[in-house]
Amino acid sequence: MSDGGVSTMEMLPNELILNICMHFTARELYRAFYGLNRRFNSIADNISDLHLTITSNESHEPVWLAFSRVIKLKIENVKQIDLYHFSNIRSLTWIRPSAVQLQKLCSFTYFPYLEQLRVYDICDMPSAAHFHQFVFSNGFPRVRILSLSHINISSPWTISLCLRAINVQNVSDPHLFERILLSCPNLTRLDFHMLRCIEIPMPVSFQHVNLKRLHCTGTLSSRSLENILAIIPGLMQFNINGSIREQPLVYFERLGNTLKFFLPHLNRFDCNFLFTGQYADLIKTRSFLDKFHPCFKHRMKFTKLSYGRIRIHTKSII
Repeated sequence: MSDGGVSTMEMLPNELILNICMHFTARELYRAFYGLNRRFNSIADNISDLHLTITSNESHEPVWLAFSRVIKLKIENVKQIDLYHFSNIRSLTWIRPSAVQLQKLCSFTYFPYLEQLRVYDICDMPSAAHFHQFVFSNGFPRVRILSLSHINISSPWTISLCLRAINVQNVSDPHLFERILLSCPNLTRLDFHMLRCIEIPMPVSFQHVNLKRLHCTGTLSSRSLENILAIIPGLMQFNINGSIREQPLVYFERLGNTLKFFLPHLNRFDCNFLFTGQYADLIKTRSFLDKFHPCFKHRMKFTKLSYGRIRIHTKSII
């Protein structure tokens, strides 16, 4: 406290207080400042571009006053929520939405400015198939970044021109990769995380020329990799993590040939594999791996782990 009885915070100019408050979430802002006096009430009511997380056990008093100014919203395990209050959302993360909430989410009038959408922990139910059909049929025409924990492809999709980056978890359907590329012709980045070893079938006769970055996690055979990479000739960065169930020398020779034949623009390759075998035998193959592709040269490392496992991975590029 100063000699005049004015707190240090109240002595600061509005511009500095606004700069400090920009680092608060909507809930932190209103809990810290709202109700102190008219000046702080006015400051809180005039800060835009707020972030907010809503969970099932939190009170919305008095943060509800900021709902219309929230641009980044995270909803987690909430049974009831009125979406009409959030008319300016640019980024939405929703964890465990109900079937009714998924149906509401498919109404474009709720989020006309939505650019980033992340939805996790959806049960495999009819409303999920309808939601995925809506998303991949241009239901959110401004959404550029999409992240989903599961995708149901039982309903037909059309085209979603705006999507540029997709992250999909828990992949179990071998046809999902092809469906995404067909639906999203302007996609430039795809992160693909598989639940189990799946065989990707030979794709239909088409090529996706805009995909530049691909990150695959899971066990893929050399044949599946060939089927994937054959339709994305513009790929520039490729990252793969998983297990190798073939002989590493054979696997990397086939992979190197696939990269040379189908990916003329590739300039960055990274991998992190687990293999069960003899470490001494694997070390002898290092010089051969360098010859299979320029992206392998002097970058492949072998790390001996427990229980006969070996980690095969690339060195970081400085």
